[in-house]
Amino acid sequence: MTKSRTRLYELSAAAYANGDYTGWFETLYAEAQGNSNAIPWADRGVNGWLVNWVETAQLNLQNLRVLVVGCGLGDDAEYLSKLGAKVTAFDLSQTAIDWCHHRFPTSQVNYQAVDLFTAPTEWKLSFDLVIEIYTIQALPANIRPNAIDCIGNFVAPNGKLFVVCRGRDPEDACDNLPFPLTKDELNRFTDTGLTQISFEDSIDTLDTTPTRRFRIVYLKFV
Repeated sequence: MTKSRTRLYELSAAAYANGDYTGWFETLYAEAQGNSNAIPWADRGVNGWLVNWVETAQLNLQNLRVLVVGCGLGDDAEYLSKLGAKVTAFDLSQTAIDWCHHRFPTSQVNYQAVDLFTAPTEWKLSFDLVIEIYTIQALPANIRPNAIDCIGNFVAPNGKLFVVCRGRDPEDACDNLPFPLTKDELNRFTDTGLTQISFEDSIDTLDTTPTRRFRIVYLKFV
């Protein structure tokens, strides 16, 4: 186990014991002091699953209103912005957002430090495309349903939601971060008015150990 992941487990366990399920994110980023190796999910590169979807679907993102959930160090947001999208990207951690500004000082992305659960009301039904990669799987079971509701409600009529997460069957263990999601958990997105239009269940062999991942696209019909 890497040092960064060990520290992640320590911080999250201490936070959970105090009934705080998200505060450890800021602590982890702050402790990193600009060293991305201390952030287990920070690859300093665009997510390959996102690039593959955009290129395969031949998406035209020009002037689309795009929201990146849990943007981390900003690579996905910058990628989408360079394709012509009007990108808003947020993270719970102010340190992460400051880091994005430092990395991309001339960026056109609207970076904001925002808590998913208290996001601006004007974001509701406001984005043509919402990107959710690995955020929900970083949250414990008791708050995941609320997170799914919040994310689904960002999608505008005729808009899409793109989701990538670790996947599991209901009988599989789910006792440590990151928490793989089941298909039933993800079906909650349909309660927010979304319709699943594609679902991919595959094994990511690029990880240190093969990892099951789900890649899903939803559409919000008018």
